[in-house]
Amino acid sequence: MVNQRTIDEILSSLPQLQKETFQKLRNLIKEAAPETEEIVKQGKVVYRLNDRDFVWISHFSDHVDLEFAMGASLSSDLLRTRGNSNQNDNVRHVPIDNFDMVKSELIRLVKKATTIGFEHCPTK
Repeated sequence: MVNQRTIDEILSSLPQLQKETFQKLRNLIKEAAPETEEIVKQGKVVYRLNDRDFVWISHFSDHVDLEFAMGASLSSDLLRTRGNSNQNDNVRHVPIDNFDMVKSELIRLVKKATTIGFEHCPTK
């Protein structure tokens, strides 16, 4: 993943379907958690809550993920781990294959994540 400086640069680098998914995720987060701040960090669009990374949108060669900083504290069949030992144990992601099919669950997850806070994340 290339470290882009702006959201426009990130979006312009994506294939059309990923760009549409990315925009839908941005809108969903802004609607479900309007108190978050949107920034670009390490080539990802990151949403901050209480001065901490909250959720972010990652893009890969063939798909887009919505990642939750405190995902281990959330419950959903959609949430996945990276399976990589050097990743943060708290982070969980949802690969977005069909946005419309998972939209309502993503809204629920984003709203729930705003209420649980960072202190509830399990650690090793």
